[in-house]
Amino acid sequence: MKKNNIITLLILTTTCIFLNAQDNSVEKKTEKMLIEGEIVGLACYTSSGLMGSEHKSCAKRCLTRGTPAGILDKDGNLFVIAAPSPGYSAYAAETIRLNGLVIDGRISPDKMEIVNDKKWEEISLVGGSPKSN
Repeated sequence: MKKNNIITLLILTTTCIFLNAQDNSVEKKTEKMLIEGEIVGLACYTSSGLMGSEHKSCAKRCLTRGTPAGILDKDGNLFVIAAPSPGYSAYAAETIRLNGLVIDGRISPDKMEIVNDKKWEEISLVGGSPKSN
């Protein structure tokens, strides 16, 4: 009986050490970034690659209903916007800039800009989402 307890304790200890080592080796890196790209509805983009002006009305409907929003940069990198998506529906298929903390492909925006008369203009955010008018 004692031998089984010792073996069980040894296995549990080894497992805990291994899991702790794994957790530390895959440390999450958070960084502040400015991302410029197109607002897309994640469901349609990830399942069918749908984007652009020809898909604007569908993306707008999906974002209004709460489908998660993403921003697709010029290099094809997709970032999930960690904020309520209905606020982004007015900007579906448009190029914007988001500034915020990025971790594992998700951006938590604290600043948003759109192009107005060939100049970048800041849009107010509430909880990471554009403020409703």
